[in-house]
Amino acid sequence: MEYTLKTLVATLLAVTAIAASAAPQEAAPDGFAQAHQQFKAAMRGDSKASDAAIAAFSALAAANPSHPLLAAYEGAATALKGRDAMMPWSKLKYAEKGANTLEKALAQLTPEHDEALFNGTPESIETRLVAANTLLSLPGFMNRGAGGKRAVQAAIDSKVFGQASPQVRASLLNLAASIAEDEKRSADEIGYLRQLAAITPASKYSTAAEARLKELGQ
Repeated sequence: MEYTLKTLVATLLAVTAIAASAAPQEAAPDGFAQAHQQFKAAMRGDSKASDAAIAAFSALAAANPSHPLLAAYEGAATALKGRDAMMPWSKLKYAEKGANTLEKALAQLTPEHDEALFNGTPESIETRLVAANTLLSLPGFMNRGAGGKRAVQAAIDSKVFGQASPQVRASLLNLAASIAEDEKRSADEIGYLRQLAAITPASKYSTAAEARLKELGQ
């Protein structure tokens, strides 16, 4: 009996330890917030900010190789540098380099990244959003759209999708609705739009979603 009780106690302690280690935890390293601000400035068209974001996220990704979100931001910032480049060959070079980095980041995702949080959102979800935003925006001849669509669907189907911030969920649902519209999947589009309107009431997303639903007779 003693052996059985000791075994039971040991098992319970082990289960408790596993549960504690699996609890979602903030994982953003020092410097992430500043790098993210530089990335947002680059998105708004500040070409100098894209160089700063690439350098910052490249350093963060090298120092934290187990967090693919950092590499994803590096890839997205590199693609933005391509957007701002003057020469066509430079545009293509940076766009390809950025897309390759994003696809490597997606391939690195494991269930552990459902538990790591960046500003409260699971790393797996935000990595897929960052990748999808860029891959879906690249020219069709680069053949990156399919990867972007898979990233959107994987994020929405994820068991931790509901744990992401409303803004992140709205961004992914907006992408999903646009994809469904392009592919003439009206029922899917309506479903995504209804979720979108409910998640972020009185926002630009909900206003656009409600307008589109009216166009579809809903």
